[in-house]
Order: sequence, then structure tokens, then C-alpha cells
Amino acid sequence: MTYYFRELQDQQEMLNWLRLRYTIYNSTRCAGFLKTNEEEIDVDHYDLKSRHYGLFVEEADEQKLIGGLRIIQNKPVLSSIRMLKEMGILDQQKVIKEKAILPIMSYFEDEENANFGTLLNGSPVATEGSRLVLNKDYQSLRLAKFIISNAIIMHLLLEEDWTAFVSCNPLHARLYHSFGFKDVCSQTTWAKDAPVSALYLQDDLLAPDKRGELEEMAAAYKRSGYTIYEHSRAQKVAVRRTA
Repeated sequence: MTYYFRELQDQQEMLNWLRLRYTIYNSTRCAGFLKTNEEEIDVDHYDLKSRHYGLFVEEADEQKLIGGLRIIQNKPVLSSIRMLKEMGILDQQKVIKEKAILPIMSYFEDEENANFGTLLNGSPVATEGSRLVLNKDYQSLRLAKFIISNAIIMHLLLEEDWTAFVSCNPLHARLYHSFGFKDVCSQTTWAKDAPVSALYLQDDLLAPDKRGELEEMAAAYKRSGYTIYEHSRAQKVAVRRTA
């Protein structure tokens, strides 16, 4: 199967993305992050500061959205503001000015936030990977790694120094560590009934064994506007039961 990772291009893709987030989060212990609504979409004010990316699978000559993530910036993203406003979603939201520049900073106590401040002061660009989701029918470690890899290459394409944060279940921290992510602090906390660890990555921390492949992906994305992953899904074989 052929999978594509790219930025969302139109209002329908954005709507599908917000619905996918709602559907997946609503079936997990992350449901506490959702605001119940008739449209069954997951949207908050951080979407105004995000670039939104989708993972698509090619089926029947069409690209079907099956996952993705948003990369929250430390400043508003005009293209996202414009699209959400045109969709009428922005008007439905009470955009509240939060103290936290990034959502991850609101999960930890003030004494732990000192570590965030030090990292933020040293980087003109600070981001947080957020709402990483995969349709349950396509969940696999390979595709999760593909999404994380693409999130990283978006930073490799930047000309300024950057710090990329991520909050994740402590059980998933090892996956991020394999790319070079470091712990912001030793503390693990809880957010909306879900356990959270805080990690960060900078260019000089990127794992040497990953850099070559990621730089090739970055070049491909810069050239084409997307990256491709080819993978054959194993077919489930019925097992005959005998007495």
C-alpha cells in the first residue's frame, strides 16, 4: 500500500481531520481533551497556531485520510486562521488567551516550567507535536514512526534554530528517545486523566543514525510537497479450528 504525508490542502480535508481526531480520541482515555459538540469535531484555539498534516492511504485511485498530527507554533499561523474562519469553526470557538505558549507547559507545575523557559529562550522557533492519531484499522509502529519522522523533517527545513516539544504517554517515550528526544524534566504528570511525559528535540540532539534518512525525506518533501511510504499490510488468514 502507498501512504502519503502532506499538509492539508482544503476545507474538506480539514473537516475530515477534525472529525478523525474526535472519533479516535473519544474512544481512548484521551477523551477528556474533547469538548462535546453536535458536529463531533475536535478543535481548540491551538489549531489557530498550528500547521495541520495528514497521513493518506491510496485506495481505489483516491487518497483517504487515516491519520496525522498538528504542529503547534509559538505564533499564529495565518493560513489556519483563515481556513477555520471561512469554515465557520473559528466563530463557534471561544478563543481564550492562555498563559501557556504551548499546551505541554500547562501540564506541569511552575517549578518544572523553569526548564521549558530555558529551552524556549534559546530558540526563535518553538513547536509542539500534538494530536498524533491513526485510524485503528491502520495502526502500526511503522506508520507511527513515519508520522514522527515527517514531523521532524518539517523542522529540518527551517532556517532558524528550533526546539520541538512533545507530550506523550510514558510508555511511548522510548520511541521518541530513539530519534534523539530528551526528557524536559524527570516528572511525569497527568493531563485530563492521561499520564504525560514531556520531551524535546533540537537539531544537535537528532540521533546520528536517523539524520541521513530524515534529510533525504526533507529534500523529497521540499521538492514534491509530500513524502511517500510503501508498505504491504499482512493479510489476516482464517484459522481452521479442529476438535
